[in-house]
Amino acid sequence: MRFEEFVCFRNVLKWLYIRWWTSPSTVKELLKMNFLRNRLVVLGLVLLATLLLYLLLPAIRQGSMEPSLEVQRMGLSVASPPPPPTINVTVRTGQLPGDPPLFFREALPIDGAGRQILPRLQVVLLHGQAFTSKTWEDLGTLALLATNGYQALALDLPGFGNTPDSDALKTDQNRVDLLLRFLEALGVRAPVLLSPSMSGHFSLPFLIKHGSQLRGFIPIAPVGTRNYTPQQYQAIQTPTLIVYGEQDINLGAQSYKNLSQLPRHAAIRLAGARHACYMDKPREFHQAVLDFLSKLEQPHIRARGDMLPDKDGPSVMGGGGQGCMKMAEHPAVSLFREYLRLKTVHPDPDYDAALRFLERMAQELELPMKKVEVCPGRVITIITWTGTNTALKSVLLNSHVDVVPVFQENWKYDAFAAVKDVEGNIYGRGTQDMKSVSIQYIEAVRRLKAEGRRFPRTIHLMFVPDEEVGGQKGMEMFVEHPEFQALNIGFALDEGLANPGESFTVFYGERCPWWITVQCPGSPGHGSRFVENTAAEKVRRIINSFLDFREQEKHRLNTSECLTLGDVTTVNMTMVKGGVAYNVIPSKMDVSFDIRIPPTVNLQEFEKQIQRWCKEAGEGITYQFAQKHTNQDMTSTEDSDPWWKVFSATCKAMNMSLQKEIFPAATDSRFIRAVGLPAIGFSPMNRTPILLHDHNEFLNEQVFLRGIQVYQELLPALASVPALPGEA
Repeated sequence: MRFEEFVCFRNVLKWLYIRWWTSPSTVKELLKMNFLRNRLVVLGLVLLATLLLYLLLPAIRQGSMEPSLEVQRMGLSVASPPPPPTINVTVRTGQLPGDPPLFFREALPIDGAGRQILPRLQVVLLHGQAFTSKTWEDLGTLALLATNGYQALALDLPGFGNTPDSDALKTDQNRVDLLLRFLEALGVRAPVLLSPSMSGHFSLPFLIKHGSQLRGFIPIAPVGTRNYTPQQYQAIQTPTLIVYGEQDINLGAQSYKNLSQLPRHAAIRLAGARHACYMDKPREFHQAVLDFLSKLEQPHIRARGDMLPDKDGPSVMGGGGQGCMKMAEHPAVSLFREYLRLKTVHPDPDYDAALRFLERMAQELELPMKKVEVCPGRVITIITWTGTNTALKSVLLNSHVDVVPVFQENWKYDAFAAVKDVEGNIYGRGTQDMKSVSIQYIEAVRRLKAEGRRFPRTIHLMFVPDEEVGGQKGMEMFVEHPEFQALNIGFALDEGLANPGESFTVFYGERCPWWITVQCPGSPGHGSRFVENTAAEKVRRIINSFLDFREQEKHRLNTSECLTLGDVTTVNMTMVKGGVAYNVIPSKMDVSFDIRIPPTVNLQEFEKQIQRWCKEAGEGITYQFAQKHTNQDMTSTEDSDPWWKVFSATCKAMNMSLQKEIFPAATDSRFIRAVGLPAIGFSPMNRTPILLHDHNEFLNEQVFLRGIQVYQELLPALASVPALPGEA
């Protein structure tokens, strides 16, 4: 008989049994009418009653039991499926000897007779910096796991709760050994390891080295995920449930990004939750854990492709869940993603589509727009918000429309689809460089106009082409144009870089880009001979000179705590040309370098050094520049400067820490500074890896939205700078 048939049969017998005791007269009448005619039938009824008593009395006894006092005290709602009514909960504490002695709490499933029930799975719970094992008891997690038939073990990590600190835990291996000692001492085999926040220092090394010993892994925004390579993550086959809070854009976002490289993972984002998310949303967190544990007991666990969405929205491992409901997207984020989908990518940027988009923005803002074609097919777009005092110099918000090419095979999503993943990271070329800033300008102005604000100084939003290919057909030409002079600019903001830390980077100067090709003539000949004075020999000497200097500058950067990349000269060999056949020694070879020179370097002396390298390499060597910028102007960041004073004070009022640097690459700001105007490079992106021109460029939507708020404060301050000397 199948189990389902047995249950059905048992329920029928139970009904007959109840009917017997609740309405005996009915049964007796049946006996008189039908069964007394046959003594064999009576005998069968007796046997049936005996069987009823044997089958039903244990069930009735168990069904009448009251739930444990612990569960009543916790006020827990039991997750689906409901726990068997025979399971009670007991929580005990213990301490394992050793260095250090380890304190733990254990919740065991027991039956009505006080006997321990064989657990479905064993779950080991670690804790975060501000918590202990007691947290899991107070939160009801231990009781809930036990009532669902799991053995729960919560450990006080060294230095927390009742476990003393220890000096013997300074390395990853020490911490791995501690967990091994704990598991072995308590006879734990193939547990599910739950690890929030700080405990990542213990769980992640254990996962990397002993992941095969875990039945499952539940990381909750753990620290230390950046310490491991994609290859290390991809080698782990442990089923993993990644949990983090929707508002945890720092540790939660970073840990999800790294842990999502695990091949067998699911993820759940708890809506409205911060760090630690399980304290904000305990009910949703408990439901997610129970769902995951239930899946681990299934014969075949779903692979990653079945557990995560390909594009937008959070994952709930194939089910529902209040903690993961998809929220409506912010309109500014939708606009940003729309702009990203415009393929303004070199070598053939779709500038016409960008112009149509910007015309629509001007109409929505109800502001005039001007288009200036500086050369065929290259248009400068200017949207102007006129101030109340046009005699004052204006504020320029500059951004470029074009983006660099992509190598799509190295991207996890289409580089122009603007895909937003489960944690709100928006992937696309231009997310950081610099379409995000363009939309932040627009949205900040939109909000300020909606508030009815007006400011003394005029604000210009300018969108330029060809910045990514040197700006020769963009800003470099426009700064000499009469229309640029008519803008009456007093101060400019342009692009900066993301900052992986808490600070925001601002750039007050740039290195000069020199693109140089060195031409080395030499004696030709047959490839089988030792020909003297060949072009290749000269090229080798040139390469050695340039790259030896490169190593010196690299050493300076790496050994100085006060230098940044913008403070040293970088040299990179980018092209080598020459030769016509394998067996022909060429008569000429060329080698090209990309050189970036900080404004503190004497450019005349540097070029003389290049001349010496060429002379030392051999006769007849010449060079020419494809690009040679010599402007070394820097914008003042002294407190006495009125523009910088207002900019820095406004940021300080927003609790923003500023990090001043020389820009390591080149932007359109160099052309603005070259005509004597102050310009600051600034992109309000902190807690964000620097990914401009890189594969999988992304920006988190919360960082993007915070940037709008930053400009919403900066623009009124800058546009309200009092009249300066020389202004009416």
